[in-house]
Order: sequence, then structure tokens, then C-alpha cells
Amino acid sequence: MKQLSSFVSCVALAGLVACGSACGSEAGAPDPGDGTTSGTGTGTPSSTPSTGATGTGAPAPAPEPAKLGAPYPVVLMHGMSGFGQLEIGPVGITYFDGVVEDLTTKGESVFVTIVPPYDTSDARAQALSKQIDDILKRTGKAKVNLVGHSQGGMDARVITSPQGLGYGDRVASVTTVATPHHGSKVADAVLGLLQYLPADVIDSVTGDFLALVEKTAYELQSDAHLRQQVVELSEKYMSTVFNPKYKDAPGVLYMSYAGRTNLRTGMGVCDGGAYDNDPLDVDVTQAALAPLAIFLEEGKLKVNDGLVTVESSKWGVFQQCVPADHLKEVGQLGPAASSFNHLELFRNIVARIRKAGF
Repeated sequence: MKQLSSFVSCVALAGLVACGSACGSEAGAPDPGDGTTSGTGTGTPSSTPSTGATGTGAPAPAPEPAKLGAPYPVVLMHGMSGFGQLEIGPVGITYFDGVVEDLTTKGESVFVTIVPPYDTSDARAQALSKQIDDILKRTGKAKVNLVGHSQGGMDARVITSPQGLGYGDRVASVTTVATPHHGSKVADAVLGLLQYLPADVIDSVTGDFLALVEKTAYELQSDAHLRQQVVELSEKYMSTVFNPKYKDAPGVLYMSYAGRTNLRTGMGVCDGGAYDNDPLDVDVTQAALAPLAIFLEEGKLKVNDGLVTVESSKWGVFQQCVPADHLKEVGQLGPAASSFNHLELFRNIVARIRKAGF
């Protein structure tokens, strides 16, 4: 997939930012909530109905096909305003740039779901449920492995939680990448919840954020779905409503990854992961995210990826910090090239899921 410099403001910013209103669903894929997208699913196993008779002489019902075990398919879940694939003339722009193709060549069964771009994780999980059901039916597998970038990780928690849609019996693992589990101060600033920030700082953060999601201040005020989505991403909401409500499902493995940018080494905050942090490998923030990365540091060098801090990204078994901003984590680049290999990140994510037995 080719990258376009003009799409800096229309790239994936999951959980907080992604493509703007011009982005649609994946080419050839159903509309949000109607089904799934690409992958190497093997289809539903066939079964041979029994022709025996019951005690009443009626034909015996056909047995349910056996549900297959691990390795379970991988389901990639986008974040706020995300999309599957956008076609611009001969150029295809995808949210998880090249990830499906790369994993498929390695024999993995991978699917991408598409949910309403501007809505709460409750609404997005409802749209997601039918797609998960379809993946299970098509593959014949008993469970799936959910991998969500930013708000996609929140969607995964809602659908899996007993207090959400209760899919814990159909989900083997939930892996989140730069998901604001404890909220993002960017969202709080946009909503004006930060009592001690000067008005011009709040206005600046709001403007930077809205430019990234290609929305206006009027739409933030008038679109109830968009506004509630931003509310849900705030530190206040995540700490007082979301996390107390949506408990982790028993028996499901939860793993998380964080991004770090603005030349920060991550020493200290990134230590203690299942895999070592490399402090010598640092990332230069893309221009679209640089002001937000500085804002999130709060003058205290709080390490973040331009939208989500490392501490907020941690959930379940913390795996690792990666040297990438929020866009580079899924391969979305502005004018400058990046040395970060997002394909390797997703290979590692899937390899570690497999290592866990799923």
C-alpha cells in the first residue's frame, strides 16, 4: 500500500484519532455491523446429518459441527474514525497498513472488523458482535484473539466483559496497543475538564485534535455520538465509569503494548514489561502529533505516543513499549519516513499470542 502525504489528517488515530469523515469501509467489505473483511478463514466445517430415527419415528436432528480449538483466528480492531480500506483512484489506504497481507503470508488467519467510526465503545461493540459471530461460523473455531489499536482495545474489553456483551466464552485473548485504559488528558482538555489549564491551551489542544479527526468545534458540540465518544476517552470517564463497570472476563488473557515518541527513552516507565525496552531506539514524532505529545508530557517528561501515555496503555500483562507515535504503530506515516517496523510489531503480537497457547 502506498502512503500519501496529503492523508496526514486522514490516517488512523485509533482510540482518539484516525481517518476523517471521508473514510469508508473496506473495499468489498460490508457496512459496519454487517460482517467482516479479509482474512484466510477456512470456512465452516461441513457435517453429515444423521439419518437415524428417534423414538417417535421422526428424523434425528443434525449434530452441531465440532468447534475447533487453537490456534484461533486473529481479529484486528480499529479505533476512533478508523476504516478498513479506502480507495483513492489506484491507491489503497488501509488502517493496519499491510498487516493482514504480511500475517497471511505466514499462514495466519486474520480478519479486520469495521465499526461505527464516531461512537462509544458500547455502540461499537454491538456492531462488532455480529462480525465476531460470523468469523466463528466461517472458521469453525471456538474462539478468536482480539487485537485492538487504541479505542479498538476498549471495544474488545466491552464485548468480552461479563458486564458488556459477555463474549468471554468466545474470546481467548485481548491484546491492546496504545489503548487509553485510564483515559487521555487530550480528551479531558478537549472537553474543558482540566480546571487549571489556561483557555488558550485548551483551545490549542482542541484545535489540534479536531484537525486530526477532521471534525469541527460545531460538530463536537452538535453531534451527540462524537461528543460522547470523546467523553468516554477522558481520564475522568475511564476512571469513574468505564473501568469500574467493565471487568475483565475470567479465563481470558489480557495483554497490552504502549508507544513512546518525542525522542523519549522510556527508561523507568517502560521497564517491567514481559519484553525489554530498548532505550537507545527512539522515535521522532510526526508533525501532526508533535503538539499533543508535548502537551501530554505536562512538563514532567510523561512518556506518551502523542495521544496516550505509557501508563494509560497498560492493562493486563504489560508486554512492551515500542518506539513509535500513535500513527506509526499501525503504519500510518506523514511526509517523513519512519524506521519503526509496524509489521514486525504485529508479527510479535501474534507470535506471543501463539506462545500463550491461543
